[in-house]
Amino acid sequence: MLRLESEEVRHVRALRLQPGDPVRLTDGAGTMWRARLSPPGGKSVDCVLEEPVGAVSRLPVALAFAVGQKAHVLWLVEKATELGVARLCPLEASRSRSVADAGRSAAFWKKAERRAIAALKQSGGAWLPMLDETLEVSEFLARASKASGGATGPRVRLDAAGRPLRDVLHTWNGDLELSLAVGPEGGWTSAEQEALDAAGYVPARLGPLVLRFETAALAGLAVAAQQIITRSGPESAVRSGSGGG
Repeated sequence: MLRLESEEVRHVRALRLQPGDPVRLTDGAGTMWRARLSPPGGKSVDCVLEEPVGAVSRLPVALAFAVGQKAHVLWLVEKATELGVARLCPLEASRSRSVADAGRSAAFWKKAERRAIAALKQSGGAWLPMLDETLEVSEFLARASKASGGATGPRVRLDAAGRPLRDVLHTWNGDLELSLAVGPEGGWTSAEQEALDAAGYVPARLGPLVLRFETAALAGLAVAAQQIITRSGPESAVRSGSGGG
């Protein structure tokens, strides 16, 4: 028996679920259970756990992106969660400092976390992405260097001058985490590019057009997801919903 409270109870009631209706529950860390609702009691709702469900694997990508306007960042968090991204790493880049409405505050990232939780429910996933604190590009690279230890996955920065992203990732099968860096509106500065390159980030392009940071990030994640399907088979795929491709 598991007790749901507060936000989850509101979600159950908004969906007009009734006692005995089947539901799926997840802890956001890869565990998923099939369950049934019990009659509500006051401000709580109980669920009878029936059996564990095999959850879709997370997308092994750490997405590093320069902060932008709040609405755009929230959209990115929502859609990246639907794709199953493992980690979201917001960065303060030189050309993001002029964005007055950028998502920087602790209150904003609490809102972003709630948006991610809602997206997880909608998508039927079992992995809530880790939301890192906002770091300077130099701090991010220094931490990544310390944490890498042994073997590391590919490191890629999106850049119109690079090779096609699919070509850059052609040998990657998802065994090691991909670090994907997306610059701000206006792109990385030359100093930031040099620092990323020195840290092993390879430039890769998505196409001939200039994309907003949130569009580029989602397109990059989609290419990464398709690469895993190609190299590892459908059991490692990110599941599409009824409206997916």
